[in-house]
Amino acid sequence: MEVVIPRNTAIPSKKKKKGFSTVKDNQPGVRIQVYEGENETTNNNNLLGMFDLFGIAPAPKGVPKIEVTFEIDANGVLNVSAEEKTSGQTNSITIINHCGRLLKEEIERMKQEAERYEEKEMESKPNRKSKATKRMKSGK
Repeated sequence: MEVVIPRNTAIPSKKKKKGFSTVKDNQPGVRIQVYEGENETTNNNNLLGMFDLFGIAPAPKGVPKIEVTFEIDANGVLNVSAEEKTSGQTNSITIINHCGRLLKEEIERMKQEAERYEEKEMESKPNRKSKATKRMKSGK
C-alpha cells in the first residue's frame, strides 16, 4: 500500500504517484484499489473503490510505468486516475464524499487504533533487538 494523500492534507488537493508497474511478465492490466485509513496494511483500512487499467503492451514485469493521480475537490469528491505511460492507456474512478467514505466517528476510531498499534510496535522493537542480541552473544 502506498500513501498518496496523507491525513490533514488541505483540500482541494492533487497528488501524482509514479513508480507503479506490473508484477508478472506480459501482464495485460493492473487493478487499482483505493483505500482510506491510517494503517500500513489494507486489511485494516476502508476500501473506497477499485478499477482496472487494461491495454498494457506485453513487456517484462516491472517495465511498464504507471502513474496514478489522486484529486480531491472542495466538495470532497475524489477522482483517481491511472495512466500507463508507454501506451497512454488510462482509466479512472470517481468517489463521492458520502458514498463509501468513513464517518467522522469511524475516522477518529481508526486514528486511535493506529496510534495504539504504533505504540505497541515501538514497545516491541526494543524487545526484539534485545532477544536478537542475546542470541548473538550466546551463539544460538
